[in-house]
Order: sequence, then structure tokens, then C-alpha cells
Amino acid sequence: MIKPYACMRCMAQSDDTICPVCGATAEDAQRIRGALAPQTILNGKYLVGAALGGGGFGVTYRALKLSSLRPVQGETVAVKEYFPRNISTRRVNGSIEPNPRERENFDRWRSKFVQEYRMLHRMEQCPSVVHVLDIFEENNTAYLVMEYVEGTTIEKRVREQGPIPAQQLLKTMEPFINDMYRLNERNVVHRDMNPSNIILRRDAPPILIDFGSARPNDPETKKTVLIRKGYAPPEQYDSDGRQGAWTDVYGLCATLYFALTGVEPPDARERRYDDRLQDIGELCPALSRRQANVLMAGLEMDYTKRPASFESLAAGLYYVPPASPEKPKEKTIAPVRPVQRDEDVAAALLAARRAARLAEKLCRGSGAPILNELDRISRLSRLDEQAENLNRLLAEGRPWFRVLTRLMRRK
Repeated sequence: MIKPYACMRCMAQSDDTICPVCGATAEDAQRIRGALAPQTILNGKYLVGAALGGGGFGVTYRALKLSSLRPVQGETVAVKEYFPRNISTRRVNGSIEPNPRERENFDRWRSKFVQEYRMLHRMEQCPSVVHVLDIFEENNTAYLVMEYVEGTTIEKRVREQGPIPAQQLLKTMEPFINDMYRLNERNVVHRDMNPSNIILRRDAPPILIDFGSARPNDPETKKTVLIRKGYAPPEQYDSDGRQGAWTDVYGLCATLYFALTGVEPPDARERRYDDRLQDIGELCPALSRRQANVLMAGLEMDYTKRPASFESLAAGLYYVPPASPEKPKEKTIAPVRPVQRDEDVAAALLAARRAARLAEKLCRGSGAPILNELDRISRLSRLDEQAENLNRLLAEGRPWFRVLTRLMRRK
């Protein structure tokens, strides 16, 4: 096949030595050791251009999904190649060869690379998650094709222009945080939230990229240890660490800490022995005390003290308590039937959660504090402790909460 000619950096049609559009030369296209040669065509239709970035498990390229060769035309996409450079090398023909002693690990991780990215197909209606277009295998490895996202990462924005104003950033991130709740609700934990993986866009919500560390959410399953210092919580330093939505909450709160202050949080391992994390309220006075407290809670070393979900994080960052009017005398409400230790506690928790969510829909903010408390209760390890705490919440809760919970438990 005669190779088409296009600028490997901006993918504009050009057969000149220097691109007339962006000024790039052929040498600008390959800056990562071992990356595919520019002008490589994958799967018969993807023209590989510049290497955009690379990590421990792969390399991402700008590419064109070709619709014609002469002239070069097509849709700009991003192609990620599975290439764990610590256990494999690239041959002259472009294929990936695992080290003989690591072949089993190489094959197992390649299968996981494909399987884990398939879960992103379920996220097509989630605007803040990069969309997957194609998955295929070639060169003894696997490739993921994603939409190409125009924008600037939080890391680049802060490095070049300094901290982002608090209210501007919080307004920008609100739809993103809501989408992260949907992501975790679909049983996916990203596990690598950091400023280089969140792209700020001009007229759209920020978008989360690089799902190479993502896993189905099973807190009891051992995890491969993947670390970005300053943004990984302590449980990610331990293959047996209990991970879940709270793991992503830590990563995002650390990212917001950096975005608002220009200061990277200290490594979680260092914090275990000498916690020098400075209060974000001191570094960013534009935050309200409540917002600062929520972000600091998200950076707690003990995961049980963090917001357990992005729903709880959003409630803390964006809920403004209404002014408290003089309380009218409350009518006596019949008590809710206690949750017994031998009863299905999960069903009672579900009824209470439904009641709180219904209240939240009817009046934003009214159910948020209860949802936070239910998250805490659900993380308790013993059923009798869950039952005791839930009974206390029902007894001390507002009348409408007791009534709604009682109705939900009858369903």
C-alpha cells in the first residue's frame, strides 16, 4: 500500500517537509521511546500520527480514521496501544514482544486491557467520559480507538496560567462530579484521577480520559498497584487495600486541591508518618469554610472518613443550607418499626436511601445530609452496628423522613 501523507502532529493534508498549517516537522511526531513509526496504518484504516503521551501500560497517538487516501481525509481520533514497556519491547516490524519470563503476565494484562475498556461502551450517555469507538488486536497487542478531545488538561492549565479561580472551577466541575457519580453507580472505579487525566473544554463539561487503571468495583478483590504520587490514596499502595468510589473521591479532591492552589498534595505514604497537608482554606481563601472542609474530608487518609460517593461530595460542595425559619410545633409521628438484628438490614437501608433521594428530588439539599449518614452506616462492617445506627437515625430524624421510610419499607 502506498502510504498517504499527512502532518503527523495536526493531521492536516501535507507532503511538505514542514507542515504549512502547524509548522511541525517529521521529527515532531515521535517523542516517546518505542512508539510506533509515523505513517503506520493500523487495522487497515487508522493512520498513526504523533505520540500524545505514554505511561506504564501504553502509548496514545493522534490518528486519522481514513475515509480516503488521495487526498488524505478522515476523522481525527485517539488510538491507545497496549505496550507495557517494563516487560516487553517493540520489534522492527512494529509488533510487541513480551520478555520470555513475563509472557503470562503480558497476555493476562492484554486481555484485561480489552475487557476493561469494553465497559466504557456503557458510558456513551455520560458527557464527562471519553467515548470508545473501536477495539481491535494487531502487532501481538491491543488497540483502543477513542474520540479525540480538544482542550487543555488541568495540569497544563495550572502550570501555564496558575491556580484556577475557585468559583469558576467549582462551576465548571459540577456536571463532571455528577457524571462521576453515574460512573461509580455503574460499578466502575477509575483509580487514576489526576490533573493530567481531566481535560477542560471551552463549551462542554470537563472530560475524563485514560481508563488504563479502571476496574470493576469489587472492594474485596486484590488490585494491581498503580500510583500517581500526590493523587493516589493510601489504599492504592497496598494490593489488598479496600478500594471503591472513595478512592476516586480522594483523587479528584487532590486534583481540585492542585487546581485551586497550584500546590501538589504530598504523597500519601509520607502523610502516614508526617502529614504536612496544608488546609486548602488557608491557600485558597475564596472557598467557603464549608467547601474547604469538604475537600479536606475528601483527602482523609482513613477512607471511612471521606465522602463515600460523588453524590455526597457534590452535596457538600454545592448545597447551600436555607435560612432556618422559626420551627412550628411538630405533630407527633408514629415511630418507625425498629430494624432488628436478624432482619434484612440491607432492605431497610435501601428504603431509607429511597426516602432521602425522593426528598432530595422534591427539595434540593433536604436529603443530602441523610444520604451522607447512610453512606457512613453502609460502610460499617457488622450488621448489628448498621442496625443500631440506622435505628438511631430513624428515631432522631425529621418526621417526613420517618414517614417516607415507613412507606418505602411497606413496598
